Amino acid sequence: MSSVGKIDVGAVLGAGRELDLHQAIPLPDFGSFSFPAPAEVALAARRVGRSLELEGTIDTAADGACARCLDDVRLPIHLEVSENIELDGERADPLGESNVLVGEQLDLFDLVRQLIDSALPIVLLCNEECQGLCPACGKKRDGTCTCPQSDPE
Repeated sequence: MSSVGKIDVGAVLGAGRELDLHQAIPLPDFGSFSFPAPAEVALAARRVGRSLELEGTIDTAADGACARCLDDVRLPIHLEVSENIELDGERADPLGESNVLVGEQLDLFDLVRQLIDSALPIVLLCNEECQGLCPACGKKRDGTCTCPQSDPE
């Protein structure tokens, strides 16, 4: 490994060796989500034809606030990874499909960040039945609020 999250996969691409990757990858905050602990990454990398195949798991947790009641929520995330990255030589298109592989360097940090970010919900809820806050008193609509009940907006 040449720097944090950069993996030299030259032996995999050239000699066809399999490489097991077991790393803890710290994740930056994303939108309203924060990550209290690094993502635990367990992937196997192998060459399959003209692509690099990555299979394994990523486990982490995201913290955020419920969109309805603002309570703190911890969302466990478990991803089954099965990625095929086409080998495009030295092409380094930041918007391309294989933007995590440049030459023989796999940017594991960026790959994990992209996969986790795409797995996050658009709206985080403490539970599906959460009725949110009362617009009159600001208390939770879970029995805490004593205002005359109105339908949640």
